[in-house]
Amino acid sequence: MKPQPILIVDDDPGALNSLRFLLESEGYSVVSYSGGAELLHALRAGPIGRAGCLILDFKMPGMDGLDLYDRLRQIDFDTPVILMTGHPDPSIATRARAVGLALIEKPLSQDMLLSAVRAAGGEHPRISP
Repeated sequence: MKPQPILIVDDDPGALNSLRFLLESEGYSVVSYSGGAELLHALRAGPIGRAGCLILDFKMPGMDGLDLYDRLRQIDFDTPVILMTGHPDPSIATRARAVGLALIEKPLSQDMLLSAVRAAGGEHPRISP
């Protein structure tokens, strides 16, 4: 059975490419979006299929990661979400915990990210039956 892709939303092309490279080098399939509006547009355009998890940057222009998460919940998007931030503000952590999101801080540790992906439900393609 083919593992479900990992979705990534980040407005920083360098961070997006780094995350994609890391996950693909571990055998994951990755679909990336440069912002919340792009992901929402893709969802409105038609089903994107089931995802293993969504990795979402907090600080993005137009709509931050928690605002995007709220919009996704309104349309019953039930994929597990990992929120990442390079701005470790206690209010972000409090807001993330209040809605049950995993929060990881940038710069990301490879082991921490892969562990968070597995904990969120992203099956590891090299260990799946």
